[in-house]
Amino acid sequence: MKNVAIIIILFQSFQGINAQKVFTKTQDFLVTTRIMDQGKEHPSYVINLIHSGEEGDKVSSLTINDTELFEDVFITALENPGLEGVSKVIKMEVEYLACCAHVEAYYYMLKEDNTIVSLPELNNVYCENSNTDFQYIFPNQEYGIKGNILQTQTFYKGTSEDIKYVNLKQSLTWNDGAIGDYKTTAITGY
Repeated sequence: MKNVAIIIILFQSFQGINAQKVFTKTQDFLVTTRIMDQGKEHPSYVINLIHSGEEGDKVSSLTINDTELFEDVFITALENPGLEGVSKVIKMEVEYLACCAHVEAYYYMLKEDNTIVSLPELNNVYCENSNTDFQYIFPNQEYGIKGNILQTQTFYKGTSEDIKYVNLKQSLTWNDGAIGDYKTTAITGY
């Protein structure tokens, strides 16, 4: 139980790191949950990410089958990410707790015409001494590159908020409102 408490604190500190970089909590989007097959001991959930405005438009829907380990969903947003035609990026993190915290991160880019472009899912595992995570970096963020979405692995000094270095895993080009070719590189930023 002590390890679970440490993992939760560590996970929340990593969330704080991301929020400080420009992803912040938002009231513009919320999650609804529908329980499927209520006769089961651990029924699956359908999670809908919706716009909280009057229109209540659905952004995304996913099914959680491992409800015994499911812990919570966190929604943050990045205003004006620096991509032409994109007004906001919504990040939905689904957390599962076992001996470590397993977090599935879903990124949705809200275009100015109210269409949604999703990015490939990222998975992170936060254990007691974790000092790394995977994330997307957008042009207006630190380490961002104009016209690109960077999939990175960030390493921290110990378990602190200080970044030790950032590995670039893939660079996605944003061109005329669409994601271009995936480019894998071995560039490391300091």
